[in-house]
Amino acid sequence: MHWPQETRMSALQIWPDSETEEIGRASGYNNRHNTRNNSPILAAQIRGRTYQTLNWSLSGLLVGDYDCVLSVGDTFEIDQIGRAGKTSWPVMIQARVLRTGGQSGMELAAQFLTISAPAFDILEGILLRRPNFRSAV
Repeated sequence: MHWPQETRMSALQIWPDSETEEIGRASGYNNRHNTRNNSPILAAQIRGRTYQTLNWSLSGLLVGDYDCVLSVGDTFEIDQIGRAGKTSWPVMIQARVLRTGGQSGMELAAQFLTISAPAFDILEGILLRRPNFRSAV
């Protein structure tokens, strides 16, 4: 499913290609400006199949046990996300494949191109509930 540009709610816009990279840099967007986390593990649904993350951030993810249907440069949608083994929520995240293969030969690294405001809130909420991000009460 592809979302028409005018219906996307973008809380985060990453500048994915060389054509817009310079504009993005001038606007303050940088490549991999978010720290990757390997805990908690997320479950992301891609094309009807759920994969667990090896690491993730608010701007992308790395999943394992991927069947390598997508190739570098392909765009795809993540339509559900949540903590592995917990509740998943329907989301609207469009991403681009950065690389496949990796150490296990079955990894997929992706950069988020657009992410809906609710999806961003879900990921941020999961991140903020990590013990080292909790504020003292």
